[in-house]
Amino acid sequence: MLFRSAPSNGAPVAAADAEPVFHLPTAQVNLPRVKLWIGAREIVSEVCITVPQIATGLMHRPSIGPEETMLFVFGSPRERSFYMKNVPFDIDVAYIDAEGVIQEIVRLKAQDAKGVPSKSSRIQFVLEAAPDYFTRNGFGPGTLIATERGSLAQVLAPMAQLH
Repeated sequence: MLFRSAPSNGAPVAAADAEPVFHLPTAQVNLPRVKLWIGAREIVSEVCITVPQIATGLMHRPSIGPEETMLFVFGSPRERSFYMKNVPFDIDVAYIDAEGVIQEIVRLKAQDAKGVPSKSSRIQFVLEAAPDYFTRNGFGPGTLIATERGSLAQVLAPMAQLH
């Protein structure tokens, strides 16, 4: 676990008073990958399951390729909120329910540290992609996402460290 050394006003604080920071100080490399079916299309996505993986996401990377995706896996459904701290490019985010169905897609703006909450409290998975990825590929609310071995909830959720 990493700790902030000072609050936003720059005043020093004792380590015991610091807020915990779970993200890594550098970009993640060699994340596990998972084969997904989005509608009728097969893709390979990086997958974030551990606390540091989820907290770091795309932070510190210079860009995201037009076909690259990152899937965040949680152990149970609830409202989710994602933000763009230390991410210098825009992305689109699909909030996905426990059944693997896209509920909504939102655009997150580069470096915006304010979270964008899901409208639904039933979100268990989040898929990040380049801007317009979902539109270009014909994926929208109602599109089902699954793994080659079964549903997201059956295959991936049991590995989640965050609920």
